[in-house]
Amino acid sequence: MLTVLRRDLPQWQRIRAEALPMHAVEAAATARAAGDWRRAAEIARTDVDVDLDDVRRRFGDRAALAVEDDLRHLCLDLLWWHLPRHQGGMTTLQARVSAILAPAAGADSAPLVKVRLPKSPTGPQRLQVSVTTMAELADERWYVAPRYTWDVREAKTLRAAWGGSDERMPLLTRDGRPLPPEQLGVGDDRAAATERLYRQLAEGDLIGAWQACGVDVSDVETESLQRKAASPTCPIGVADQARAAARAFGVEQVNTLYGATLDLTVDGMTAKAADLSEYLEVPVRVATAPVPIDLVLIAAGRQRPADLHPLMREALFPGVAFPSAPVVSRPRAEARPARVRCQGVWHRVGVVDGALRLHDHDDTEQLRERALRSLGGQSSGCFAVQQGWTTGAARVPWALEAQRRAISHRMLHGDIDWLLDGLDRGAIDPQMRDYHGWSLLHMAMWVDVEKVLPVLLDAGLPVDTRDRAGRTPLYLAVMNGGSPELMRRLLAAGADPRAETLHGAYPSYVARSRNGWQNLDFLAKL
Repeated sequence: MLTVLRRDLPQWQRIRAEALPMHAVEAAATARAAGDWRRAAEIARTDVDVDLDDVRRRFGDRAALAVEDDLRHLCLDLLWWHLPRHQGGMTTLQARVSAILAPAAGADSAPLVKVRLPKSPTGPQRLQVSVTTMAELADERWYVAPRYTWDVREAKTLRAAWGGSDERMPLLTRDGRPLPPEQLGVGDDRAAATERLYRQLAEGDLIGAWQACGVDVSDVETESLQRKAASPTCPIGVADQARAAARAFGVEQVNTLYGATLDLTVDGMTAKAADLSEYLEVPVRVATAPVPIDLVLIAAGRQRPADLHPLMREALFPGVAFPSAPVVSRPRAEARPARVRCQGVWHRVGVVDGALRLHDHDDTEQLRERALRSLGGQSSGCFAVQQGWTTGAARVPWALEAQRRAISHRMLHGDIDWLLDGLDRGAIDPQMRDYHGWSLLHMAMWVDVEKVLPVLLDAGLPVDTRDRAGRTPLYLAVMNGGSPELMRRLLAAGADPRAETLHGAYPSYVARSRNGWQNLDFLAKL
């Protein structure tokens, strides 16, 4: 009965495992309850660029009060669960798109709260909240985020939006256990109808499923209802989302984004295939997706109801008490030694006291090896591993590869405490490189630059260290939407704004040619 491709489940399981930790969710809820929505946003890895006085001057008191009311009830830690993700096995957010928190009506002329997602799937995984207008969104890719995905007052409507009934959610019993196969399609009418629809999707009857959800797709080819090599788009709630978006913006037609590629005419709810080359022709969009992934993960035994965001858990299973997740100690960076075949025997290499150590080679041997390499010689055994570890240009044993993947992964998701603790204890080698040749200084764009940059520079990392494509940390920060503060600090530390890559590009040129994402005039002029 799973209507999500099984190969996608491990990716989604990792995405859910990397959600904001529960202590952060609780801290954000406390800040929100105290009226400090800016602090709640900060906890949820979100930058705020909102001047309510400016909103008041531009749009008037009434509009400013409405914006402030939405911001006070904006639950960004909940929105993280519903945001679109990059495909292809990554766990990062979909790049270059914004979620618009539209009011119920008048959105075509009212100020709109925009939550901007990252510039790049390999860039800093942070959100940005700002205020915009329909006119200012003309050349952007955006979608209307349903209120149950971000408004604490509306979170309880998630159950109905996903096709649940008063009795239970489809595929699951009231306490979150998967429904036995022999009971599928029986019981209360709404859940049974939803489960029949899931069967239609699983069996490939996409036209029938959309028709059952009130969308006339009789003139649409099935290719428009499912992206190639992707799970089938679930039509549950799409018609309601389309009507709400059309009503908010005062339009008669909306477009679907990410799943099915349709233009929906709200009067009669008829659909036609969308022309992807003209997606701006129907600017108001709603996001579509497969069957709600959390239901699938729970039914597949890959997630527990207790793991859900508290607002989602209460919406899906009201009144049901689930055991709390077991309290586990905070993980710390580990440096496990690896075994390497060298000179016909097995040797040990590993990170000790902040550096990769070749335990079975003395200083004289290592000095002789460096001299050999300087003359163009080829390294092997432990010395080849050392070269791969410090350049990224060669494979390393799996134990070391797992270490550098963990470091890259933790930094990508902003785990600054984990990184600093590992560096302080010597469990992390600041000279390591990943397979791109990225140093920790390249990855600094992902974390708190004020805390990390001085530590890495003090460890001796050159400010213009190059990866395998000749890119410096400054260049990567510009390309991937790093913070201007990081760029300014790198420049102050001596970074060259004209350091060319192997392809001849350089930071200040990129800052000039791609200045639409953020204001980098201070760099573009160099």
